[in-house]
Amino acid sequence: MPVTIGIKYNALLTWRPSLFGQFLMSILLSLLPLLLVVILFLNALNEQLATTQTIIDSNYKVTKSFNNLKQDLNTIERATRQNWVLKSESLDGLIIDKWIRSFETIDELIVLGNEYDKQKWQTFSTVLHNTKRQLIDKNMQNATLFIPISLLLNEKALWLREKNEQKIAENQQQLEMLQRSFINWLVALLPLTMLVGGGFLLRISGHLKGLTTVIDKLGEGHWQQTISVKGSAELVELGNKLQWVQAQLHTLEQQKDTFLRHVTHELKTPLASMVEGTDLLSDEIVGPINKEQQAVLVLITQGMDRLSNMIDSLLSYNTIRTSKNNLTKVEFELIKRKINDHFNYRLQSRNQTLCWHVSVPDVSLPLAGELIEMSIIQLISNALKFSFNGDAVNVGVSQVKEHLYITVTDHGVGIKEHEKSKIFNAFYQTKASQEQHSPGSGLGLTIVKESVEHLCGTITVEENRPQGCRFIIQIPIPQGVN
Repeated sequence: MPVTIGIKYNALLTWRPSLFGQFLMSILLSLLPLLLVVILFLNALNEQLATTQTIIDSNYKVTKSFNNLKQDLNTIERATRQNWVLKSESLDGLIIDKWIRSFETIDELIVLGNEYDKQKWQTFSTVLHNTKRQLIDKNMQNATLFIPISLLLNEKALWLREKNEQKIAENQQQLEMLQRSFINWLVALLPLTMLVGGGFLLRISGHLKGLTTVIDKLGEGHWQQTISVKGSAELVELGNKLQWVQAQLHTLEQQKDTFLRHVTHELKTPLASMVEGTDLLSDEIVGPINKEQQAVLVLITQGMDRLSNMIDSLLSYNTIRTSKNNLTKVEFELIKRKINDHFNYRLQSRNQTLCWHVSVPDVSLPLAGELIEMSIIQLISNALKFSFNGDAVNVGVSQVKEHLYITVTDHGVGIKEHEKSKIFNAFYQTKASQEQHSPGSGLGLTIVKESVEHLCGTITVEENRPQGCRFIIQIPIPQGVN
């Protein structure tokens, strides 16, 4: 039993709502204050409407009773005046009955009124009793006895009208205050609602940003990173899938590296034997050869050179991943000398030249020197290949704020517009390359692109008017440059 409770408790702690569930929760949280305000407003409105109905009923009863009282008193006055002349017993009975009803109505008004109203009606009742006593008991025939009653009736009518208007005005004011209070609460809660909704969106955006960061690192080849995605059930599941994809990509990457190493090693061994054999034949160590055989050896030598270049390209392509985090102190003067030595024979054979334009500060930059040197070599090799004999290739290196710019410009055959989006694909050969007698491996620009991307930089290509093309590399320099 305790084990079951522990399992349920752990499941409760690890429970993650879905995106739809989180959306519903955010809606409920944002609408809950509004619903509470609406409920309170409706309750207050219902109470105010009940008060209004009470006021209306009370006013109706008071007004009705007062009108009956007024009518009875008017009847008493007319009947009394007529009875002074006619001396009718029926009129005497009517007068007595109306006096009784008047006093009953006064008692109803006293019951309906508050303490202040009761005093007023009791005063009125006293005046009526005095008048009745003088008219009935003392049998006085004086019309002036009705004057105080008429004055009091007019006074009470005016007082009742003002009282009713005051009650209605106060009730209307209460309704207006209630309405303003409701609107103020709605206005005050609107930012809270927006804050809750914005918090939900910010939370989802933060989790998605974390996923984007993880994917970016995967794209950069960080296979050892720990993928931990928090949030909804869907995001956690996506994080688990990314972790599985990471493991698969890492395995494939290792297999590819192993394959490239084995292939290049297996290719170099027989190639070395072939080179040694062709050298022996060319030097006629094993016997003299004629011109036709010499021509065949030249073709074989060219093929072996091409194969050797392809193997070197594969080796360079494979070393990119091992060199991306290898930060060294890059010195461009040293790189310049090494590259000039590398292309010295090739430049002399075609009467081509390299023109350097280095304007970086005389400091060492904390970058992966192997990747930068490899990228420049590949671009220069490509530029010399598609340039004409006697042409010059310009290499520019400059630093603008926190970025390093490298440009390689040639005046060769250029690149067609529709091919610019494909030239960085592995093993892609342009039409100009296919027309060459010794086309390359198709990996040169791919090596450059991957090297630059591992340095978090960008590479673009544009037309060099009137002829040729220009490659531009932009690399951010890490903070703390010495």
